[in-house]
Amino acid sequence: MRFLAGAVLWFERGWPALAPALGLVLVLAAIALLDLPRALPPLVHVGLIAASGVAVVALLVRGVRRIGRPPAQAADRRLELDSGLRHQPLLVLTDRPSGGGGALWPAHVARARAQLGKLRLRLPRPMLAAADPRALRALVLIVFAASLGIAGPDAMARLAAAFHPGFVPAAPPPAPLLQAWITPPDYTGQPPLFLKPEGGAAEIPAGSKLTVSLTGGAAGTAPTLDVPGHSEAFASLDPTSFQIEQTLAAGGRVAVHRQARELAAWELTVVADVPPVVVFPEAPGILRNGANPQARLPWRVEHAYGVASLHAELHLVARPEAPALTVPIPLPGNTPKAAKGARVLDLTAHPWAGLPVSAQLVARDQPGLEGRSEPQVFTLPERRFTNAVARAVAAVRRQLSLAPDDRAVATAELDRLSRLPTVWDDNTGDYINLRAILGLLAHGRGDEIVPQAQERLWTLALHIEEGAADRTARALEVARQQLRDALEAEKKAEPSKDSEKAAQLNDLDRRIRELQEALQKRLDALSEQARREPESDGYNPDAHPLDQRDMQKLTEEMRDATRKGDTDQTREKLAELDRLMDALKNGRPEHGQMTEQEKQRAEKRQRGQQQMSALQDMVQREGGLLDRAQARAPTEPRRFSPAETLTPATSATRTAEQRTQLALRRAVGELMQQYADLTGEVPPNLGDADSAMRDAAQAVAQGRDAQAAEADRHAIEALQKGGQAMQQQMAQQFGRGQQSGDEADDGDDGEEGMAQGEGQGEGQGQGDGKGNGQGQGQYGQRPGDRPGNRPGQNRQHANRPGQNRDPLGRSRGEASSGSESSGDVQVPEEMEQARTRALQDELRRRGADRTRNQDELDYIERLLRQF
Repeated sequence: MRFLAGAVLWFERGWPALAPALGLVLVLAAIALLDLPRALPPLVHVGLIAASGVAVVALLVRGVRRIGRPPAQAADRRLELDSGLRHQPLLVLTDRPSGGGGALWPAHVARARAQLGKLRLRLPRPMLAAADPRALRALVLIVFAASLGIAGPDAMARLAAAFHPGFVPAAPPPAPLLQAWITPPDYTGQPPLFLKPEGGAAEIPAGSKLTVSLTGGAAGTAPTLDVPGHSEAFASLDPTSFQIEQTLAAGGRVAVHRQARELAAWELTVVADVPPVVVFPEAPGILRNGANPQARLPWRVEHAYGVASLHAELHLVARPEAPALTVPIPLPGNTPKAAKGARVLDLTAHPWAGLPVSAQLVARDQPGLEGRSEPQVFTLPERRFTNAVARAVAAVRRQLSLAPDDRAVATAELDRLSRLPTVWDDNTGDYINLRAILGLLAHGRGDEIVPQAQERLWTLALHIEEGAADRTARALEVARQQLRDALEAEKKAEPSKDSEKAAQLNDLDRRIRELQEALQKRLDALSEQARREPESDGYNPDAHPLDQRDMQKLTEEMRDATRKGDTDQTREKLAELDRLMDALKNGRPEHGQMTEQEKQRAEKRQRGQQQMSALQDMVQREGGLLDRAQARAPTEPRRFSPAETLTPATSATRTAEQRTQLALRRAVGELMQQYADLTGEVPPNLGDADSAMRDAAQAVAQGRDAQAAEADRHAIEALQKGGQAMQQQMAQQFGRGQQSGDEADDGDDGEEGMAQGEGQGEGQGQGDGKGNGQGQGQYGQRPGDRPGNRPGQNRQHANRPGQNRDPLGRSRGEASSGSESSGDVQVPEEMEQARTRALQDELRRRGADRTRNQDELDYIERLLRQF
């Protein structure tokens, strides 16, 4: 216990004396753990180590000197104080009485020894608070602990590095990384081209941007990029990262240098953008494919990066100084790299119609480079007027194109026309219009007088010559051109506000709606013309119901794309509509060749007509079975009793008829399968015919001729109705083939042929038992051979498109009232048709009023779709 007490006394004396040196050691250790010494220059680092050692030693020496040796009895005194002993019992054990002590001293010693069992020693009390009143010792401990946590597993390495200045080299800088790539211009559509760091060669389009990035290496001066003609320093991103961007206008050697050392070099060849190549693959000319000849402009264009636009410029040969006529040519897709085609358009309304013009194709790429073809001279097609006055008016208009400054000849000719006797007696309006044009030319001033007069002369000539069909054609062409102009203006404009963009989209939507109305009026006029003039060879919309639906669907898709803001898709749909209308304008493809779609339809129509012929043959054979069953049927139907027997001849006849009926059933099943493969639908009446044939076969086998005859009649009726349904389905899906003269097939007579024999009662056909009696005339006649007509009589006119059809394109049938003989379709009367047209016109008028609220306009649009 004395030893421990002595150790405590030494600790309490030494700790306060050595605490300053220990605190300095902890501070120096914290600095080392933070890796601060390695950031110092080597000499400063060495000085820090030396100063730290001197300071620590000085503090230790000073502290050791302050430590004094505890007194000899200090350990006993400490034990007595910590144990709470009184009267210093440890001193009593070592003390001796001066006078012997007597009997009292042993008792005193015994009492002191008894206290030794309570010896205790408390923890040292160095009294640092008195020596450190500001508690700096706690701050030192916190800093050391934090530094130790920051160093983590690198603590020992950092402590060792603090005592080894110069022996721990700094980490080498990362190796330099050079990256270079070329970004081609947007119009090329090419991806970026990465250049190899070791150098090389490459061909790049003009206007490409070169980007070079250098990262890593020792911090120092910025590298430079040397291009043909000049040198430019890199921009600094940080002390070790640099980058530069340079647009290359010319080719040559491009190198990167740094501190007089070449890091990389490339040989770049800049390929200049060239204009598109555009040519006439064949000479432009006139396409005579209907009432009005059309101008045909064949073209072929190609460019490595795509063609942005294509148009034709027409110059009047007699007046080259006159402004050119520009004809836009739609391109497939957005920017095709190679394309060809032919632009067919009606230019008979242009003032230059009938005059020689010089045509030149002009193509542009996205940067704006322009390529031109060699000019080609041809004569613009002109309309052939049958009315002599209309021809004369058109000739005056053409003369004004040749000599617009010489109006005397034109005014003299118009004055002569106005004085012709009996020409204007019943046409006062045209006479007044003619005299107004004459006055305009005679007294008008300004450059716009001649164009105004020419436009009015053309309108006058058409009004004299034509009817509603051509006027609707002009209105349709105007609507198409206005929509093209609006799309072109939207493409060039760059609206800065959402309101401006919305206004442009609303204008496009209005133009598309006007195009829809003009298209519908055009089709209505053509339908009316085909109905009134069945002998004409003009385009008949009733013969192309799918094409009509395609055009109407395209206009709806254009409106949907415009509402979504996708004007590029609107342009594509308009180009597709232009191609479809050009191809169908005269009812036949260009050069008299059928399109692939029409070929497929024609093939399917032919297959359907073959199936219709097979169905007609079934009706004939079933009619023969009906005649035989009626011939054998008694007045009252009866069933053979088991006791009765049939003669061998009767049994053989019934067996043959039963086999024939079963063969017809199999033929109906095969026909249903073939027709389902062709159209995807099966008329339900053919299933009824199959059931009736089954009942007839069973009745014939059991000798029930009356029931067999009734089943045969049901089978014939079901076959006829099935044939009508098949004919309607094929007309809807594949259209009605164009027929003329002896080349017309029997396809369009299906409804008529299937209607033959309906309502035949018992006893109307008395056969000879072999199907060759009078009943053959009812069930075996060819479609179109009405009673009293020889085969094929009047079939040419009966099969013409539009003949015997209502304004909605549906067959009027055989009844005089205009309703279908089958009763499946109710065709409205004339008053109802007029009422329907009036409702359509009123809905279109209200739909064009944009002041109405949007809900009402949407409702009107949904109603119009029903028509």
